Amino acid sequence: MIWRKLLILNPLSGIILYLILNLSNCAKDSLCRHKIWDDSKEGKGVKKIDFDCMNGDVEWTGPYGGLFVNIKGPVKEHELCIQASSIGTSALVSSVSEDNQLKRLVTILEPKNHQHVQKRTLCFPAYKDTLLFVEPDVGAFISSKITIEYDIEQNPRYGEDACRPCTDEELLYNFCSSDFVAVGKVEDIKSTPAVNILQVSLDHVKKQSAKYFTKETVNLETRFTGKLYSPGQCSVSTSRSKFVFMGKIKFSRLELKCAPTYEDFFELQQSSKLKGATLCT
Repeated sequence: MIWRKLLILNPLSGIILYLILNLSNCAKDSLCRHKIWDDSKEGKGVKKIDFDCMNGDVEWTGPYGGLFVNIKGPVKEHELCIQASSIGTSALVSSVSEDNQLKRLVTILEPKNHQHVQKRTLCFPAYKDTLLFVEPDVGAFISSKITIEYDIEQNPRYGEDACRPCTDEELLYNFCSSDFVAVGKVEDIKSTPAVNILQVSLDHVKKQSAKYFTKETVNLETRFTGKLYSPGQCSVSTSRSKFVFMGKIKFSRLELKCAPTYEDFFELQQSSKLKGATLCT
């Protein structure tokens, strides 16, 4: 659902030394996290890590040489999003083709004069596995750090399709599979060409894989507040209606996937039960 950007520059030079260190693997459908610390430049080459999760990240401190990041995706076309940032160094992130050619995707620039760390986000179609190569600047210090995050979207929706209401089947599926499900209202909206930011007030949070909603108590009433994100090309507006918000967490943001009215979704649940369907088995 996120907007897509693709930066394609000149290919990198060849790799002279290739020393693979297979650091670890992860269980499918969980969050993969790796931390690498290079505290010495002696005997270093190019490392490799394998990700077997739908999302994950690697934090590389004191980067030197290079790092291959192998992301094992589903055996069908999907959308792969990566987010890259660095502290104390610049870096290049490239994709590696089957014939070992490098295509530069992202240039990460070192923040200057105490600037905030700038995160570069890139989404593109992928099929099965994707191999990335991360190359830090040769002058990186031991205290330098490169962070690469990724997220796989199995059923991406592009263009106008990203803005249409979810079908009944998609609603029932997302109700069970989403990272968060909450009931409430849209209080305010801030829009840019790239993204809509919805400030929501919630009566009930049915599910959240991490605590992204803030709990508040006003006049003995407990409510939750938070921010949801949707693509900038989609038209959104405030309403007095109560909605069921469903979505996923991508790069620490709550991305909205479906938002039926509470009445419509309650009716859908009841009709599904009458037909003998079992929700969230």
